[in-house]
Amino acid sequence: MLLFVVSLAFNSCSRSIYPSAEVNYLSGNEGTVSVRATGIGTNRENAILNGEQKVFDVLFFRGLPESVQKLPLIGSNEAEEKARHKKYFDDFYSGQRHRSFIMSSIPISDLAKYKNGQKMISVDIKVNLNALRRDLETFGIIRKFGY
Repeated sequence: MLLFVVSLAFNSCSRSIYPSAEVNYLSGNEGTVSVRATGIGTNRENAILNGEQKVFDVLFFRGLPESVQKLPLIGSNEAEEKARHKKYFDDFYSGQRHRSFIMSSIPISDLAKYKNGQKMISVDIKVNLNALRRDLETFGIIRKFGY
């Protein structure tokens, strides 16, 4: 009976889980943050790009514990925010505008096999938080001094 109740509670509280590469805080200050991300892709360039983009997903929608950016820059409802500001996020990710906020992106591992023909790589990435926050404010994604 207990197993049934726990199972019922778990299923009723389920929510969408978004795929995410591992993103771990390394260092930072008020204006920058350095993280290590594991990216996945069909080749080295795609894996690095995936790692870079997942860093921004974490900063935008989850926050980065132990860093100066503990809270999400935008909010926790990723699907709603991406739908509301579709043009911005399309340009940001598909147009690779995100790279203008990356101060450095240094692969620290060799490309390794992952699964289903995919490869993975670890990358140390340093992001300019001040410029990113100003950009989000300029395009009306967040209000000045918070969201």
